[in-house]
Amino acid sequence: MTARGLLLGTLAAVAAWMLMPAPVQAGTFSVSPLRVDLSSKVQTGALMIRNQRDTEVTVEAQGVLWAQVDGQDGLTPTRDVLVSPVVFTLPPNGSQLVRVALQRPTDVVSELSYRLILTEVPPQATPDFTGLNVALRLSLPIFVAPMSDAQPKIDWTARTAGDGTVEVIARNTGSAHTRVLSLSVAPIGNADAAIVEQVAAYILPGQSRTWALNTKKDGTSGIDWRRLRVTGNTEAGDFSAEISSDGG
Repeated sequence: MTARGLLLGTLAAVAAWMLMPAPVQAGTFSVSPLRVDLSSKVQTGALMIRNQRDTEVTVEAQGVLWAQVDGQDGLTPTRDVLVSPVVFTLPPNGSQLVRVALQRPTDVVSELSYRLILTEVPPQATPDFTGLNVALRLSLPIFVAPMSDAQPKIDWTARTAGDGTVEVIARNTGSAHTRVLSLSVAPIGNADAAIVEQVAAYILPGQSRTWALNTKKDGTSGIDWRRLRVTGNTEAGDFSAEISSDGG
């Protein structure tokens, strides 16, 4: 888990670096585990933050409410979760335990979702430094299980747009999140025309995600895309569904 957390941190720093003119200063820290699961019985969680540099790193931690509307993530400040410490300094190659505590009752039916935002406080630049400091920022999910048993339930639908694209929609009608990791859409009976998407997308309870597929590229034009087979995998395992893009 630590290696994966380090990878996320490194990728975030590299992505920011690619958008900036050199020289740039960027930090790297790892997190383990990469999510927090709470419930009425487990109301506190802990994460270990490790500094991967030979210099100290100051980090700010914040818990925020995580919601989705029309497939878009929204984060708002909240007092539902308490994070401690809020600001801390990691010594060179050192670590810090961060605790997350639930401050509200769990829901009876539906899972609650939050995020822990970890933001590096850029060090003060030396007088001779003329570049930019890049602050590393990681966002980790916090899920709170409801009182009753909660499971995701994904309903797949599709619609055809006038420009030749097919929109595939996954709606979570269950009471817990799901995470779609990969997605393949093909006309029924023509698997060779499949369009593959690497997605890694969370879908919270009662929310949906839409993927717009260009059916006129890569030799897929002229194929009947009205009857589709959607396959892929989630954190819970593989899935397969047959859907229609013409309302039939």
